[in-house]
Amino acid sequence: MKSKVLILDYSVDQFETPIIKSFLNRNFDVEVTALHITNEASFPDDLIEADFTHVVHTGSTLSINDPSPFTKEAVNYIQDLVRKGTRQFGICYGHQLMALALVGENAVRATLKGMEAGWGEVEFNVLGQQLLNLNPVERIWQHHFDEVTELPEGSEIIATNSHSLIQAYINKEKRLLGTQFHPEINLKQGNKYFLKDRKLLEKNGFDVDVMVERIPSFNTPKVFFEFFLNQ
Repeated sequence: MKSKVLILDYSVDQFETPIIKSFLNRNFDVEVTALHITNEASFPDDLIEADFTHVVHTGSTLSINDPSPFTKEAVNYIQDLVRKGTRQFGICYGHQLMALALVGENAVRATLKGMEAGWGEVEFNVLGQQLLNLNPVERIWQHHFDEVTELPEGSEIIATNSHSLIQAYINKEKRLLGTQFHPEINLKQGNKYFLKDRKLLEKNGFDVDVMVERIPSFNTPKVFFEFFLNQ
């Protein structure tokens, strides 16, 4: 049966939808639907009745620590999807939103070490290496101020680093995959974003010209979406 993927795009400028949708359509035989989430009305009343097999919660420049007009509806929908048994993939803000929905406000916070950005090194434990066929240390696109500190019951961490303990996790029972980093972003897209965001990055102590000289260590969209769709 063909997978039916719903992208819930929380990015203010709808940055995420074209990146994820085009990648999925080019590489997988799936049906893709996307909703730009801005308020309660962004969630149709009958959305939970739709037959999506996979739901992606995207990143955003919004902070998980500041409630948005859609937060309550998003939390309810995530909880309903768990009860329904639908696979969910949370990326950065989406990863944090799932923790908020399934654990509570105590599960998210501003990162104690400030902004994390760049092609950052992430350490994959034995489970992460086995599931994703990755090396112990990989470089992946990072751009965030907030983090997850507590996971839903039954979750297993698969990646970490010195900036945030929970860089990635899976929950087989609840069918969750969450990443603090952005595996949907490739080299060209990532460096273009860093250059566009130069002012903010330099304000937070980053040298953008140095950042764009680094490269991801593997094809991050292929590895993570292939894993998610084949769970």
